[in-house]
Amino acid sequence: MLDAAVRVMPAGREEWGRAMRAELAVVTERADRWRFARGCVFAAAAEFHLVRGAVHLAVVLATLGTLFAWIGAVDYPPLTVVLSVMVPVLAAVCWEARRAGMFGPVGGGVTAWLLRVGGYLVAAVIAVVAVAHAHPATLEAADDGAGILVFATLGAGFLIALVVVCAKRSKATPRVLVTGVGSGLAATAVWLISVVTGPPIPATAGRVLMLAGLAAVVAVLANSGRAGTTGGTLLAGLLAVATTMVLTFAAVVLLAHWGPDSLIPAITPHAMPANRVAESRIEIVDPYVLILVLSAVAATALSLTAVVTRSRVTPEAAASPIEAGAA
Repeated sequence: MLDAAVRVMPAGREEWGRAMRAELAVVTERADRWRFARGCVFAAAAEFHLVRGAVHLAVVLATLGTLFAWIGAVDYPPLTVVLSVMVPVLAAVCWEARRAGMFGPVGGGVTAWLLRVGGYLVAAVIAVVAVAHAHPATLEAADDGAGILVFATLGAGFLIALVVVCAKRSKATPRVLVTGVGSGLAATAVWLISVVTGPPIPATAGRVLMLAGLAAVVAVLANSGRAGTTGGTLLAGLLAVATTMVLTFAAVVLLAHWGPDSLIPAITPHAMPANRVAESRIEIVDPYVLILVLSAVAATALSLTAVVTRSRVTPEAAASPIEAGAA
Protein backbone atom coordinates (compact mmCIF):
# COMPACT_ATOMS: atom_id res chain seq x y z
CA MET A 1 0.00 0.00 0.00
CA LEU A 2 2.80 2.39 0.82
CA ASP A 3 4.65 1.53 -2.41
CA ALA A 4 1.51 2.31 -4.43
CA ALA A 5 1.14 5.66 -2.66
CA VAL A 6 4.80 6.56 -3.28
CA ARG A 7 4.56 5.71 -7.00
CA VAL A 8 1.77 8.22 -7.59
CA MET A 9 3.43 11.02 -5.65
CA PRO A 10 4.77 14.00 -7.62
CA ALA A 11 8.48 14.18 -8.39
CA GLY A 12 9.00 16.81 -5.71
CA ARG A 13 8.03 14.27 -3.04
CA GLU A 14 10.49 11.59 -4.12
CA GLU A 15 12.72 12.06 -1.07
CA TRP A 16 9.70 11.98 1.20
CA GLY A 17 8.65 8.65 -0.32
CA ARG A 18 12.10 7.14 0.20
CA ALA A 19 12.07 8.32 3.80
CA MET A 20 8.69 6.70 4.47
CA ARG A 21 9.87 3.41 3.01
CA ALA A 22 13.02 3.52 5.12
CA GLU A 23 11.02 4.16 8.29
CA LEU A 24 8.62 1.32 7.46
CA ALA A 25 11.57 -1.04 7.12
CA VAL A 26 12.48 -0.59 10.80
CA VAL A 27 8.90 -1.04 12.07
CA THR A 28 8.53 -4.70 13.00
CA GLU A 29 5.11 -5.13 14.60
CA ARG A 30 2.35 -5.92 12.08
CA ALA A 31 -0.20 -3.55 13.65
CA ASP A 32 2.38 -0.76 13.82
CA ARG A 33 3.31 -1.29 10.17
CA TRP A 34 -0.32 -0.96 9.05
CA ARG A 35 -0.81 2.09 11.26
CA PHE A 36 2.32 3.76 9.90
CA ALA A 37 1.44 2.96 6.27
CA ARG A 38 -2.10 4.32 6.69
CA GLY A 39 -0.74 7.49 8.24
CA CYS A 40 1.65 8.01 5.32
CA VAL A 41 -1.11 7.47 2.75
CA PHE A 42 -3.47 9.86 4.54
CA ALA A 43 -0.70 12.48 4.77
CA ALA A 44 -0.12 12.21 1.02
CA ALA A 45 -3.83 12.36 0.27
CA ALA A 46 -4.20 15.41 2.51
CA GLU A 47 -2.12 17.36 0.00
CA PHE A 48 -4.74 16.51 -2.63
CA HIS A 49 -2.25 14.79 -4.93
CA LEU A 50 -3.95 11.41 -4.70
CA VAL A 51 -7.45 12.86 -4.54
CA ARG A 52 -6.80 15.17 -7.47
CA GLY A 53 -5.37 12.31 -9.52
CA ALA A 54 -8.38 10.10 -8.79
CA VAL A 55 -10.85 12.87 -9.67
CA HIS A 56 -8.82 13.65 -12.79
CA LEU A 57 -9.02 10.02 -13.93
CA ALA A 58 -12.74 9.83 -13.14
CA VAL A 59 -13.45 12.93 -15.23
CA VAL A 60 -11.53 11.55 -18.21
CA LEU A 61 -13.27 8.17 -18.03
CA ALA A 62 -16.71 9.75 -17.58
CA THR A 63 -16.14 12.03 -20.57
CA LEU A 64 -15.01 9.10 -22.70
CA GLY A 65 -18.01 7.00 -21.70
CA THR A 66 -20.50 9.77 -22.46
CA LEU A 67 -18.98 10.59 -25.83
CA PHE A 68 -18.59 7.03 -27.03
CA ALA A 69 -22.22 6.35 -26.07
CA TRP A 70 -23.28 9.31 -28.22
CA ILE A 71 -20.94 8.34 -31.07
CA GLY A 72 -22.64 4.96 -31.23
CA ALA A 73 -25.94 6.71 -32.01
CA VAL A 74 -24.55 8.95 -34.78
CA ASP A 75 -26.02 8.00 -38.14
CA TYR A 76 -23.23 9.54 -40.21
CA PRO A 77 -20.20 7.24 -40.75
CA PRO A 78 -17.61 9.96 -41.63
CA LEU A 79 -18.42 11.93 -38.47
CA THR A 80 -18.38 8.73 -36.43
CA VAL A 81 -14.87 7.92 -37.62
CA VAL A 82 -13.61 11.43 -36.88
CA LEU A 83 -15.12 11.49 -33.40
CA SER A 84 -13.91 8.00 -32.57
CA VAL A 85 -10.36 9.18 -33.20
CA MET A 86 -10.61 12.70 -31.84
CA VAL A 87 -12.29 11.94 -28.52
CA PRO A 88 -9.71 9.47 -27.13
CA VAL A 89 -6.86 11.62 -28.40
CA LEU A 90 -8.33 14.66 -26.65
CA ALA A 91 -8.75 12.69 -23.43
CA ALA A 92 -5.19 11.39 -23.70
CA VAL A 93 -3.83 14.90 -24.15
CA CYS A 94 -5.78 16.13 -21.12
CA TRP A 95 -4.36 13.27 -19.08
CA GLU A 96 -0.80 13.47 -20.39
CA ALA A 97 -0.66 17.25 -19.93
CA ARG A 98 -0.07 16.66 -16.23
CA ARG A 99 2.62 14.00 -16.72
CA ALA A 100 6.30 14.14 -17.74
CA GLY A 101 6.15 13.02 -21.37
CA MET A 102 5.87 14.31 -24.91
CA PHE A 103 2.64 16.15 -24.16
CA GLY A 104 3.20 19.29 -22.14
CA PRO A 105 4.06 21.77 -20.77
CA VAL A 106 4.00 19.67 -17.64
CA GLY A 107 3.51 20.82 -14.09
CA GLY A 108 1.37 23.14 -12.02
CA GLY A 109 2.21 26.40 -13.80
CA VAL A 110 -0.34 28.76 -15.31
CA THR A 111 0.38 27.66 -18.90
CA ALA A 112 -0.08 23.96 -18.19
CA TRP A 113 -3.19 24.69 -16.15
CA LEU A 114 -4.74 26.76 -18.94
CA LEU A 115 -4.05 24.03 -21.49
CA ARG A 116 -5.69 21.41 -19.31
CA VAL A 117 -8.68 23.66 -18.63
CA GLY A 118 -9.01 24.35 -22.35
CA GLY A 119 -9.05 20.63 -23.07
CA TYR A 120 -11.72 19.94 -20.50
CA LEU A 121 -13.86 22.87 -21.69
CA VAL A 122 -13.81 21.54 -25.25
CA ALA A 123 -14.60 18.04 -23.99
CA ALA A 124 -17.41 19.45 -21.84
CA VAL A 125 -18.94 21.26 -24.83
CA ILE A 126 -18.88 18.06 -26.85
CA ALA A 127 -20.39 16.08 -23.97
CA VAL A 128 -23.17 18.63 -23.34
CA VAL A 129 -24.09 18.75 -27.02
CA ALA A 130 -23.99 14.96 -27.21
CA VAL A 131 -26.40 14.56 -24.28
CA ALA A 132 -28.68 17.41 -25.33
CA HIS A 133 -29.06 16.12 -28.88
CA ALA A 134 -29.14 12.39 -28.25
CA HIS A 135 -32.88 12.56 -29.02
CA PRO A 136 -33.43 15.88 -30.84
CA ALA A 137 -36.99 17.13 -31.04
CA THR A 138 -36.67 18.41 -34.59
CA LEU A 139 -34.41 18.00 -37.60
CA GLU A 140 -33.24 21.60 -37.15
CA ALA A 141 -32.16 20.85 -33.59
CA ALA A 142 -30.19 17.84 -34.83
CA ASP A 143 -28.45 19.99 -37.45
CA ASP A 144 -27.58 22.65 -34.86
CA GLY A 145 -26.12 20.02 -32.56
CA ALA A 146 -24.04 18.51 -35.37
CA GLY A 147 -22.66 21.94 -36.25
CA ILE A 148 -21.63 22.68 -32.68
CA LEU A 149 -20.08 19.23 -32.43
CA VAL A 150 -18.04 19.72 -35.61
CA PHE A 151 -16.73 23.11 -34.45
CA ALA A 152 -15.89 21.71 -31.02
CA THR A 153 -14.02 18.84 -32.67
CA LEU A 154 -12.04 21.28 -34.81
CA GLY A 155 -11.25 23.27 -31.67
CA ALA A 156 -10.01 20.09 -30.03
CA GLY A 157 -7.68 19.53 -32.99
CA PHE A 158 -6.16 22.97 -32.56
CA LEU A 159 -5.78 22.45 -28.83
CA ILE A 160 -3.95 19.18 -29.41
CA ALA A 161 -1.63 20.92 -31.86
CA LEU A 162 -0.91 23.69 -29.36
CA VAL A 163 -0.15 21.23 -26.57
CA VAL A 164 2.12 19.02 -28.68
CA VAL A 165 4.00 21.92 -30.27
CA CYS A 166 4.67 23.46 -26.85
CA ALA A 167 5.85 20.17 -25.33
CA LYS A 168 9.18 19.85 -23.60
CA ARG A 169 10.74 17.79 -26.41
CA SER A 170 9.30 19.82 -29.28
CA LYS A 171 11.56 21.42 -31.87
CA ALA A 172 9.44 24.57 -31.71
CA THR A 173 11.77 27.15 -30.22
CA PRO A 174 10.54 30.62 -29.24
CA ARG A 175 11.76 31.82 -32.64
CA VAL A 176 9.65 29.17 -34.40
CA LEU A 177 6.56 30.12 -32.43
CA VAL A 178 7.00 33.86 -32.92
CA THR A 179 7.75 33.67 -36.65
CA GLY A 180 5.03 31.11 -37.35
CA VAL A 181 2.27 32.91 -35.47
CA GLY A 182 3.59 36.32 -36.52
CA SER A 183 3.51 35.39 -40.21
CA GLY A 184 -0.05 34.13 -39.83
CA LEU A 185 -1.13 37.31 -38.06
CA ALA A 186 0.51 39.46 -40.73
CA ALA A 187 -1.16 37.52 -43.55
CA THR A 188 -4.54 37.83 -41.86
CA ALA A 189 -4.00 41.56 -41.39
CA VAL A 190 -3.17 41.93 -45.11
CA TRP A 191 -6.36 40.08 -46.07
CA LEU A 192 -8.45 42.19 -43.68
CA ILE A 193 -6.97 45.48 -44.90
CA SER A 194 -7.50 44.50 -48.55
CA VAL A 195 -11.16 43.70 -47.84
CA VAL A 196 -11.83 46.89 -45.89
CA THR A 197 -10.11 49.15 -48.43
CA GLY A 198 -11.42 47.28 -51.47
CA PRO A 199 -14.80 45.78 -50.56
CA PRO A 200 -16.64 43.49 -50.73
CA ILE A 201 -15.47 40.23 -49.16
CA PRO A 202 -14.23 37.95 -51.98
CA ALA A 203 -16.77 35.28 -52.89
CA THR A 204 -13.96 32.71 -53.17
CA ALA A 205 -11.15 31.68 -50.83
CA GLY A 206 -8.36 31.97 -53.39
CA ARG A 207 -6.84 35.08 -51.81
CA VAL A 208 -6.64 33.37 -48.42
CA LEU A 209 -4.87 30.35 -49.88
CA MET A 210 -2.33 32.62 -51.56
CA LEU A 211 -1.66 34.58 -48.36
CA ALA A 212 -1.38 31.37 -46.33
CA GLY A 213 1.24 30.11 -48.78
CA LEU A 214 3.18 33.39 -48.55
CA ALA A 215 3.01 33.29 -44.75
CA ALA A 216 4.41 29.76 -44.79
CA VAL A 217 7.28 30.82 -47.06
CA VAL A 218 8.15 33.76 -44.81
CA ALA A 219 8.07 31.56 -41.70
CA VAL A 220 10.24 28.90 -43.35
CA LEU A 221 12.80 31.45 -44.54
CA ALA A 222 12.92 33.05 -41.09
CA ASN A 223 13.92 29.70 -39.59
CA SER A 224 16.26 28.43 -42.27
CA GLY A 225 20.04 28.61 -42.15
CA ARG A 226 22.49 27.47 -39.53
CA ALA A 227 20.39 28.64 -36.60
CA GLY A 228 17.35 26.62 -37.67
CA THR A 229 16.50 22.94 -37.85
CA THR A 230 14.45 20.93 -40.32
CA GLY A 231 11.84 20.16 -37.68
CA GLY A 232 11.62 23.76 -36.55
CA THR A 233 11.31 24.98 -40.13
CA LEU A 234 8.44 22.61 -40.87
CA LEU A 235 6.66 23.56 -37.65
CA ALA A 236 6.98 27.25 -38.43
CA GLY A 237 5.51 26.83 -41.91
CA LEU A 238 2.58 24.72 -40.74
CA LEU A 239 1.93 27.06 -37.84
CA ALA A 240 1.79 30.02 -40.23
CA VAL A 241 -0.70 28.22 -42.50
CA ALA A 242 -2.97 27.11 -39.67
CA THR A 243 -2.91 30.54 -38.03
CA THR A 244 -3.69 32.39 -41.28
CA MET A 245 -6.58 30.14 -42.23
CA VAL A 246 -8.33 29.92 -38.87
CA LEU A 247 -8.02 33.65 -38.17
CA THR A 248 -9.24 34.55 -41.65
CA PHE A 249 -12.27 32.30 -41.23
CA ALA A 250 -13.01 33.98 -37.91
CA ALA A 251 -12.70 37.38 -39.59
CA VAL A 252 -15.13 36.34 -42.33
CA VAL A 253 -17.68 35.18 -39.76
CA LEU A 254 -17.38 38.43 -37.80
CA LEU A 255 -17.65 40.62 -40.88
CA ALA A 256 -20.57 38.60 -42.22
CA HIS A 257 -22.54 39.09 -39.02
CA TRP A 258 -21.58 42.60 -37.94
CA GLY A 259 -19.79 44.23 -40.87
CA PRO A 260 -21.36 47.07 -42.90
CA ASP A 261 -23.48 46.19 -45.92
CA SER A 262 -20.78 47.52 -48.25
CA LEU A 263 -18.55 44.55 -47.32
CA ILE A 264 -21.17 41.94 -48.22
CA PRO A 265 -21.07 40.73 -51.85
CA ALA A 266 -24.31 40.23 -53.81
CA ILE A 267 -24.21 36.44 -54.10
CA THR A 268 -27.95 35.73 -53.68
CA PRO A 269 -29.61 37.28 -56.75
CA HIS A 270 -32.53 34.85 -56.42
CA ALA A 271 -33.55 36.31 -53.04
CA MET A 272 -36.11 39.08 -52.63
CA PRO A 273 -34.53 42.57 -52.85
CA ALA A 274 -35.27 43.28 -49.20
CA ASN A 275 -33.57 40.04 -48.11
CA ARG A 276 -30.58 39.91 -50.45
CA VAL A 277 -28.09 41.42 -48.03
CA ALA A 278 -29.28 39.26 -45.14
CA GLU A 279 -29.14 36.12 -47.27
CA SER A 280 -25.71 37.06 -48.61
CA ARG A 281 -24.40 37.48 -45.06
CA ILE A 282 -25.28 33.84 -44.49
CA GLU A 283 -24.05 32.50 -47.81
CA ILE A 284 -20.69 34.32 -47.84
CA VAL A 285 -19.42 32.10 -45.04
CA ASP A 286 -19.91 28.89 -47.06
CA PRO A 287 -16.94 29.33 -49.44
CA TYR A 288 -14.65 29.82 -46.43
CA VAL A 289 -15.68 26.61 -44.67
CA LEU A 290 -13.04 24.97 -46.87
CA ILE A 291 -10.48 27.27 -45.25
CA LEU A 292 -11.58 26.13 -41.81
CA VAL A 293 -11.29 22.47 -42.80
CA LEU A 294 -7.85 23.05 -44.29
CA SER A 295 -6.76 24.84 -41.13
CA ALA A 296 -7.76 21.75 -39.14
CA VAL A 297 -5.77 19.60 -41.55
CA ALA A 298 -2.78 21.90 -41.06
CA ALA A 299 -3.21 21.65 -37.27
CA THR A 300 -3.23 17.85 -37.50
CA ALA A 301 -0.12 17.91 -39.68
CA LEU A 302 1.43 20.27 -37.12
CA SER A 303 0.77 17.76 -34.33
CA LEU A 304 2.21 14.84 -36.30
CA THR A 305 5.28 16.83 -37.33
CA ALA A 306 5.93 17.89 -33.73
CA VAL A 307 5.79 14.26 -32.58
CA VAL A 308 7.94 12.89 -35.43
CA THR A 309 10.63 15.58 -35.13
CA ARG A 310 10.72 15.74 -31.32
CA SER A 311 14.01 15.67 -29.48
CA ARG A 312 15.30 12.29 -28.36
CA VAL A 313 16.59 13.57 -25.03
CA THR A 314 14.76 12.74 -21.84
CA PRO A 315 11.92 15.09 -20.82
CA GLU A 316 13.81 16.09 -17.68
CA ALA A 317 16.77 17.30 -19.74
CA ALA A 318 14.68 19.33 -22.17
CA ALA A 319 12.82 22.57 -21.65
CA SER A 320 9.62 23.56 -23.36
CA PRO A 321 9.78 26.55 -25.74
CA ILE A 322 7.78 28.60 -23.25
CA GLU A 323 10.23 27.74 -20.48
CA ALA A 324 13.16 28.48 -22.78
CA GLY A 325 11.68 31.85 -23.67
CA ALA A 326 11.27 32.70 -20.01
CA ALA A 327 14.88 31.72 -19.37
